[in-house]
Amino acid sequence: MNTMNPTSYLCYSLKKKSVALMLIFSIFFIPQVSNAKIENEKEIVSVNFLSGNKVSDMTIFGAIQFKLSPGWKTYWKSPGPLGVKPLIDWSKSSNIQDIEFFWPTPKIFHQYDTKVIGYENIVTIPIKITKKIRAKTTFLNVYLEFGVCSDICLIKTAYVHSLISDTLPHKKTSLITKAFEKLPSKITDQAFSKSKCSIEKKNGDLTVIYSLVLQKKPNSKPAMVLEYTFSDQHFENQTSEVEGKNLIIRASLNNIYKEEGIIERDRLIAILILENKGFEIVGCS
Repeated sequence: MNTMNPTSYLCYSLKKKSVALMLIFSIFFIPQVSNAKIENEKEIVSVNFLSGNKVSDMTIFGAIQFKLSPGWKTYWKSPGPLGVKPLIDWSKSSNIQDIEFFWPTPKIFHQYDTKVIGYENIVTIPIKITKKIRAKTTFLNVYLEFGVCSDICLIKTAYVHSLISDTLPHKKTSLITKAFEKLPSKITDQAFSKSKCSIEKKNGDLTVIYSLVLQKKPNSKPAMVLEYTFSDQHFENQTSEVEGKNLIIRASLNNIYKEEGIIERDRLIAILILENKGFEIVGCS
């Protein structure tokens, strides 16, 4: 099975850290029960698989839930230049054709003058599992490798093992339902009335510019996270300006252009974070 399928956002490259920084734990799952083996005395993060609803004979929803201790954070799928992208490998699963991950709107934190894009406390990431053969036993086997940060940053690993039952209830669990509600919305009318994206080259710098007219003057400064799909490269020198209901976001594309040799506008994705809600803008036109 091809675990690097970019259309499912399933695997992300991970820069290996020093062995001295590695803190490894394993979590083994059976339906409705999970056991954790933690090597350190204090549990920094726990991981659980949540059984969801059966959509059809071939499709089942579930979720992977991270519970972080106070002060600890983990990263979004595109965490920025100093973050650690999560590695997710489900190639050893049985009778699974595809898994799609749905990432909730992240938050932007600042630790020691460093911007961190990710999550704190509890984050539930819904997944859609598509089986290969309807009547065959289906077993989920996922390897996770991800970073967690507080005063220090560590790399964690976890293993998720679960039999996917055909007798799952048709009604979604409340936890998964609430997680879907936290995904960035593609319906942006309630956030802004006008939007424009342009790419400019000036003084040797290639810059993407988002100009938005918000529906109302924000109570707190809006933020935006940017992603160039199927690429590990990050945006540099991002700035934002807010004047009344007008918001302008700028970011350098030089890092991406040097690696890719071209900028494909439809691969640009921007998530506007406004009053703790996310609104997705796909493409640049």
